[in-house]
Amino acid sequence: MYSTRRTKRRGASALAATATALALALAGCGADSDTAPPDGDPSADRSLTIAVQSGPNSLDPAQLIDGQQTFVWSGVLDTLLARDPETGELIPNAAERWEYNEDGTLLTLTLRDGMTFSDGTPVDADAVVASMERTRETPGPVQSKYSQVTDVTAVDPSTVEVHFDSFDPTFLSNIALGAGAIGHPDTLDDERTATDPVGSGPFELDVANTVPDNTYVLKKREDYWNADAIPVSTFTVRVMPDPTAQLNALQAGEIDAGTVQQRMLGQLDESAFTLSQIEANVVFVLEILDRAGETWPALGDVRVRQALNYAIDREAFVEGLLGGLGSPTVQIFNPQGEVYDPALEELYEYDPERGRELVEEAGYVGESFEIPSTFLSTAFEPTISQAFSDVGLNLEWVSVPPQQVQSAHMSGDYGLSFQVAGFNSDPSDAFSHFVPGGFSNPQNHSDPTLDELFGVINTTVDYEDAIPTYREVNAYAVEQAFEVPIAFGGTTWAARDGITYSTVGGLPPTIRAFGFE
Repeated sequence: MYSTRRTKRRGASALAATATALALALAGCGADSDTAPPDGDPSADRSLTIAVQSGPNSLDPAQLIDGQQTFVWSGVLDTLLARDPETGELIPNAAERWEYNEDGTLLTLTLRDGMTFSDGTPVDADAVVASMERTRETPGPVQSKYSQVTDVTAVDPSTVEVHFDSFDPTFLSNIALGAGAIGHPDTLDDERTATDPVGSGPFELDVANTVPDNTYVLKKREDYWNADAIPVSTFTVRVMPDPTAQLNALQAGEIDAGTVQQRMLGQLDESAFTLSQIEANVVFVLEILDRAGETWPALGDVRVRQALNYAIDREAFVEGLLGGLGSPTVQIFNPQGEVYDPALEELYEYDPERGRELVEEAGYVGESFEIPSTFLSTAFEPTISQAFSDVGLNLEWVSVPPQQVQSAHMSGDYGLSFQVAGFNSDPSDAFSHFVPGGFSNPQNHSDPTLDELFGVINTTVDYEDAIPTYREVNAYAVEQAFEVPIAFGGTTWAARDGITYSTVGGLPPTIRAFGFE
């Protein structure tokens, strides 16, 4: 779901670009950085610099974090599968074929021939097994993605078998992300792996010109198996968390493109840039954590949860707080996916009077709740507090430092949490929001209807066959108001000199999404 509009620069057409959810900025090294030589490799003399809000926490395959950090680590480490930036579908990458057995407890991956690490060592089944087994056994952000894996074995140099205790509907999409990253088997446990791994990806890290948490310089590997798909010879990732600094750099010609906040768009000379929008790559959501009402009984009452959904003026939220860049929603699923249902948007039209009636009927008028106040919520807190007040409830924001945002959400100390959730795949999002232990359900709420629906999903190996059940999960979750989705949020890009960025909202950002005039 994206839109573009074309502008002109020096009389030439600029190509439309789409945008990611994350703050980025593109830059060439000089005015002609995006101009290909007349003959030979079009990427040979082309450089590209992007800006992200934060640098990678680690380049160790067992410690990778998805999202904007993917730009760096996916340059150095290949993944087994990938996602098509135009459609979002899973596509071959290091694994050119994959197949499950009938009950989904055995996944066979067939690796492509001719892959090597940057030191020339073959990327073979033993290397993949070493990476996957180490990630499965190593505490970190990726380990949980292997929770149902019991064993990984190499059948022959090009065939890997992954064994499960039961079918995991999220596994394929996970190995297109950090869970599928391939590290060098002989150096995985070396100290250098966290900062300068021997990689399987399209670039090598230029350590001499890299400053951790500031600038990451990647040099293209000409021996990479898919080198023709890499449009630049040098890829630089700069850490620039300040959106004003990015805008200033864009206007000064120091970078070629970047994300621009809606309120800043008026400062741009639109004759010099192509402005592009991606309308939905995150969802702003008030998470109801204590859905069983164990500590806050009111939240266990569906009438109170529904009241909160009636209390939010989603249209005003989008226009007033998101600058019009986004759309109201009562769902957490990506509107570009297979599970999202436009008909559900008719529920919970703004009606605080109806919300107050439900709270009164449930007997919880005057009930008060504590909620973490974080860098994610600060700008939205007055609006959310007023919505609670409008239906007869009270909200107290408790300040939480940035380093404790996730732990506060998971702690069980709060019944509610405000989040800006990025999209993954529909299966992953379903499990994250509604299965016990998922990020949005850390207090392990269970429900007989959801249990039955996920029972069907967990025994349906073909995703296409499972889509109707995922839609039932979505409809039931909206009806029961297990969460208070508010709006889909988007991003605007400004790009110059024919650089384009094209992707589906919510997909992992990688170098392959960029194009050049």
